[in-house]
Amino acid sequence: MDACDCWLCAGPGGLGSREVNMVWQVQEHGWSVVAVAAEHELPGWAYSVGMGHTLRGPEVCMFGLRGRDMHAWLNAVGQQVRAGQPLRANEERRGVLDGFPVLPRPVHPSWFGDMFGLALDFYRGSTPRMMQLIWPDRRGVFPWQPGAGERCRADQPWLWLPKDDHPPGPWTRLAELDDSPFPDTPIDELVVGSRRVISGEAPIAGIVHTHAGRWEFLDAPGSDDLDTVHLRHLVSDHPHIRDFADLPRGHAAWQEPDGNWSRAPVPSDHRGQ
Repeated sequence: MDACDCWLCAGPGGLGSREVNMVWQVQEHGWSVVAVAAEHELPGWAYSVGMGHTLRGPEVCMFGLRGRDMHAWLNAVGQQVRAGQPLRANEERRGVLDGFPVLPRPVHPSWFGDMFGLALDFYRGSTPRMMQLIWPDRRGVFPWQPGAGERCRADQPWLWLPKDDHPPGPWTRLAELDDSPFPDTPIDELVVGSRRVISGEAPIAGIVHTHAGRWEFLDAPGSDDLDTVHLRHLVSDHPHIRDFADLPRGHAAWQEPDGNWSRAPVPSDHRGQ
């Protein structure tokens, strides 16, 4: 087998435990499957790492179905390729989903940094070939065809398009969802929110940056029905809160009846100090 740019061919020296485990899986099984869990508005996905090394074919990915199922289906495709059935772009592949074909389409390189980081790491920054396995709805209609079911359309990005040409949505905002606009609060940190805000029943009408540095996202002044939520969820559902990331500690912003926002200091005895 000719050498490629991967960790195996270059030698896995200096890798962490997760990376060493991936190398072991590729050595033992031919590839590894990485599953990214669904979170809030963003469906989950799964992708292979190592098929390019072992099979000299493209890596494969799927979106929007249950993680354990996609894991099994990607393994099934790998076994088909290993048995002499290579994937070809836009040629339906059967024997993966029960009773339905999948359609392989090549992934444009502009998506790799947002979606397939471990594949880029494994190939040491070299972008491997990747095929997206697209599934149809229960009538066999693919997402770009007239009458396709809503889930079929919404849960699968069109990765054959360059990222800049893709219709706006959660898939094009992945980088934003990974980076916190709030300089003192990581995107996965728990923040305080009104329960009605967290449940989606009410919009965010007030933002408080306490003297101690805690962020609160409220639906009304004096809200006391509070809970915690990951900042990622609020940024995703209420993108306008990015405009208040520069709010100093000890200040609050409130939406006025005319829709405009005002800013002012909060009392030093505010509960979040």
